[in-house]
Amino acid sequence: MAKNWLTYGVVVLTLLLFILLRPLPMTYWALYAVLLAPILSFLCALLSQRGFSVSAKLGSAYAQKSENVSYSLTISNASFLPCACVYIRFPISAIAPIFDCGEAHLFVPARKNSSVTVSVSADFRGSYLISPGELFLYDFLGLFRWKKKLPQALSLTVLPCVHPLPTLPLDVEVQDTAMVKNQTPNEDYSAISDLRKYEPSDSYRKIHWKASAKRNELISKHFQETEAQIVSLSIDNSTIHAPRRDALTLEDQMTDALVSVMSHCTKLGFSLIFDHMEADKPEPVADFNRLFQTAAHLTFDANEDSDLYLTGFLNTHRNHVNLILLLQDITAHTISILQAHCTPRQNVIVFHFCEIEADQMDKLQQLGITCIDFCSVLAKEMPYEDK
Repeated sequence: MAKNWLTYGVVVLTLLLFILLRPLPMTYWALYAVLLAPILSFLCALLSQRGFSVSAKLGSAYAQKSENVSYSLTISNASFLPCACVYIRFPISAIAPIFDCGEAHLFVPARKNSSVTVSVSADFRGSYLISPGELFLYDFLGLFRWKKKLPQALSLTVLPCVHPLPTLPLDVEVQDTAMVKNQTPNEDYSAISDLRKYEPSDSYRKIHWKASAKRNELISKHFQETEAQIVSLSIDNSTIHAPRRDALTLEDQMTDALVSVMSHCTKLGFSLIFDHMEADKPEPVADFNRLFQTAAHLTFDANEDSDLYLTGFLNTHRNHVNLILLLQDITAHTISILQAHCTPRQNVIVFHFCEIEADQMDKLQQLGITCIDFCSVLAKEMPYEDK
């Protein structure tokens, strides 16, 4: 805008110079026109603002990490006067969200719409509010501008990634039962509860052939439902005190590990009790899609003490055989809590995301706790130390 005023000043000075050198009527008219032009341009832009509106649209509310999503801005001009120029500045971020352009200019004719579409992406999981940084309306001459209200920010959820895991060392007896249950969901073929008339949806293995022969019609066996095997899953989602990029990297690793464990366990037929800080009495869930949506929107901003939370979690789930813990850090105090509250019959698996000293690893192994370095899993290295 400063350049426009400088150009305008040069034009006025040039006309004044012509008047001094050769004062013709045409030169005076030209000077009058130049002096009136900013006033007319200002009034036209001021009047056109009344019909000015902005709307935004995201191509999708969900995206994978580094996946581009289209973000469209539509500028509407309901006035009979055209908007000279609309300037849009998009925020520049090295972390997220990332726009593929920094700025855009639009001309909006009278009673018309103009649109601009840019791509936005994020390298880290999380929920982001997508909005332009600034939006200005300029007059025809570019001498005046008005900062306009931005459209409502839209939410973009960047989803975590599910990685294949090696077979987790879950309790062998429970795991075998869960695998059988996964093949014949919710029914125990060793226990017949009653007989009923055959239905087309019944499989042939359900037919009771002796009863069918006696009654001269097909009779089906109705089996007892088995109790779902449960894995108690916990994650330390307390606030990560680290530089922004380092914190997002750790959040990413922990959330990827979380959904990978969820996928692995549900495929085996387990139901999961997913607990985290500030969770409200979680119930067993066997549907991976529900678990995934919960994990995708998990925030790492809980103010609860991590050791205090871990103690409460272990006390609450003392009767559960399989416990899986995702911990930001493992300290000597963490090990003492595990030693004090884990029972001998429990199978505890700990995913860690930090360096563990050799003596701490030895103590965990002595307690019968399996430690898995998720970063090593991603690097296709040995995922855990055997008990």
